[in-house]
Amino acid sequence: MQSLCTAFRTLALPLCKRSSARSFKLEADLAEVEELTAELQQLCQALEVSRCDDTEVAALVEISRVKQRAELSLGNVAVFANCELSVDGLNAEAKQVLARTRTLGSKLSQAVQPHSLVLRLASDTLVDQYLEQVPEERFAVGHARKLRDLTLSLEEENLITALGVEGHSSWGQLYNSVSASLKCDVAGEQMGIAKAAGLLSNADAGRRRAAWEGIQAAWRTQEEAAAGILNALAGWRLELNKRRAAKAGREVHYLDAALHQNRMSRATLDAMMQAVTEAKGLGQRCLRLQAAAAGLDVLHPSDLMAPPPVLGQSADANKGALKLPFDSAIKVIADAVATVGPSVGSFVQDASDRKWIEGTEGDSKMPGAYCTKFPKLREPRVYLSSYTGSYQHISTLAHELGHAFHNHAMRDMPLPETRYPMNLAETASIFFETVVGDQLLSLAATPEERMQYGWYDAESAVAFLLNIPARFDFECALYEARGAGRVLTPEELRGLMTDAWEGRYGSTLSEQDSMFWATKLHFHLTGIEFYNFPYTFGYLFALGVYAQQETLGQDFHDAYVNLLRDTGRMSAEDVVAKHLGTNIEDVEFWRGSIRIIEAKIDAFEAALVESGVKV
Repeated sequence: MQSLCTAFRTLALPLCKRSSARSFKLEADLAEVEELTAELQQLCQALEVSRCDDTEVAALVEISRVKQRAELSLGNVAVFANCELSVDGLNAEAKQVLARTRTLGSKLSQAVQPHSLVLRLASDTLVDQYLEQVPEERFAVGHARKLRDLTLSLEEENLITALGVEGHSSWGQLYNSVSASLKCDVAGEQMGIAKAAGLLSNADAGRRRAAWEGIQAAWRTQEEAAAGILNALAGWRLELNKRRAAKAGREVHYLDAALHQNRMSRATLDAMMQAVTEAKGLGQRCLRLQAAAAGLDVLHPSDLMAPPPVLGQSADANKGALKLPFDSAIKVIADAVATVGPSVGSFVQDASDRKWIEGTEGDSKMPGAYCTKFPKLREPRVYLSSYTGSYQHISTLAHELGHAFHNHAMRDMPLPETRYPMNLAETASIFFETVVGDQLLSLAATPEERMQYGWYDAESAVAFLLNIPARFDFECALYEARGAGRVLTPEELRGLMTDAWEGRYGSTLSEQDSMFWATKLHFHLTGIEFYNFPYTFGYLFALGVYAQQETLGQDFHDAYVNLLRDTGRMSAEDVVAKHLGTNIEDVEFWRGSIRIIEAKIDAFEAALVESGVKV
């Protein structure tokens, strides 16, 4: 496996190797951002938000061009520093650089705030004239204008931005620092949280259980900090909603910001969640089938990422569990997605050859996996906290490479049109996962092999039909409680999480994961609210897209790429209407995807029966 400490030499020498060349390149970009920000401050001082329609269109266009240059350089440095920090969460220099980018980002946002407010509040006539010269911003400006009535004064908006650097966003940085430095005891062995999390997909049930318990115990020692972070994040957002609601003279729901971020309507969310709730029994059926296959009455939370058992042997046996070296996994993924189009498979191999993927193990690595991109280079990077060769890690690698291909497909587009929301982002990633999983299943020669791959279909169904909805239910309960003025203790948060898990998982687990609110990074992110339901959206939507492959045949590749390219310049409803010809505010769309899942689980159960498992 390659490391990010060599992967980013196309940008600058790595932070972990101190050098004048590295410092020069980083400092040059940061200096450029400072200079452009000062220029923007001067340009924007001439704008009068109270007299929007008196603004010269040419002045607005000039500001937009300068702003894009500043965002490009700042984004490049921020991505680089964040990647370095992911590899080593204790890297002091990377922390300093990332802190500088946050401060500069705040100054930049404040500098261009008059420009943003003029475009949000001005008449349609002025905005249309502006967009004739800056057509790449048409969707972004139109979407922002939906929040016109919630917009505060320039002074208030700038204050919110300024306070966010050392206030709101710092809570997420605190969580990352705690997580990176936290050590846990796994059956007598001390290790970092990310390394222990990698053991949750181990074939040995005892090893998985020890890792799960070690992670739980470690976070118990930091539960007050984790609770403080969640209370603060929710409190900040709710207070901001109150201020905006008072300005607009209408209620602002705690889901409104997340829906706006994901460019989808409340009707779409409600329709999807209705279908998901109806499918709760399907998710629970998956867990019962998995328990039967493992020879257990019921699964434990530490079994939720377990590899399939080897039938006829101990369910804890390592023998027979799928294990692929990194290079073999790349070939499997490349061959699978090449069925969409040869260029798709070539992209995957190229990403590996160019060392754009990090998956080495390390005690100070940040937990999780993600894909990012360098805006100047228009190149993606993929990060995994570890790669062990398990099916889950192969699937995660495919998932992140799906994101990378999404970015690659948009590489020639204007930057404002390449900023897509999380729910549509998950379409490409889960599509890759699905293609790879089905390709492996098609190669299975025996019922036992079909059972192994069907196991992972069941695992995915559980994740998206039960686990993600449980996260959503927990966050809704958290915001309801905070909105009522309660500051929740760790014990109360454990209670809310237990209720959320019981509500979705029912009696299919031997116990509920009451500490999930602390151990799961996604609850503590500051840039995106409700980092949960977009995953289920992406999963179900990707299945709907995948079902079109057989129908469209050779035309599918171009249709798929065109869909991805529209994700940065359309709402979720419009993307689906244009490319699938259907209405996602109708619950029947989501039921159609769930029927695809049900067929997969029927096949899994049939393979179990053929393999001699009593279900």
